[in-house]
Amino acid sequence: MEKKHNHMEYNNVTKCEVCGNLTFADDYGNTDKCPNCGWMQDGGNELMEKWHGISYPMLVPLSRAREQYKKGQKFKATFEDFINGLNWYKEMLFWYNNKYYAVRYRDTGIFLKSRNTEQIYKSVDDFANNADINGRLLKDIWNEVVHPCFMFCAASESDYDYPPED
Repeated sequence: MEKKHNHMEYNNVTKCEVCGNLTFADDYGNTDKCPNCGWMQDGGNELMEKWHGISYPMLVPLSRAREQYKKGQKFKATFEDFINGLNWYKEMLFWYNNKYYAVRYRDTGIFLKSRNTEQIYKSVDDFANNADINGRLLKDIWNEVVHPCFMFCAASESDYDYPPED
């Protein structure tokens, strides 16, 4: 039996857009993690950065990811990147002090939610300027946040107990 071509399989050799290492992409330009630097691409990150100031699925803009790689740093999104991601994707996650926090657009505003917390902000600007965790502004503790990312589907809430590997 002949195997049918699957457009979603990583069958195409391509260069990583950050480090230039060879990696594999599907027919749409999406890659798994680069075995050299860990970058994942979707084939449109230059346009994503130009239009939205981010990349997908990594969140860090491509130009900054290249700078971070050259300096030997891990890819780390800024608070501004997170806000840009929220404006584009509408649902985001991050972890702080071993707890996950979900941020979502809703008809009534922006929700910041964890297991023990639910806060509502009138707008993205209100969230960006006033979101706090235990009385500390999120923008001021951003360097302590781990794995800010686009929301992913979990089978259960316990899947969010630990952040995915960066």
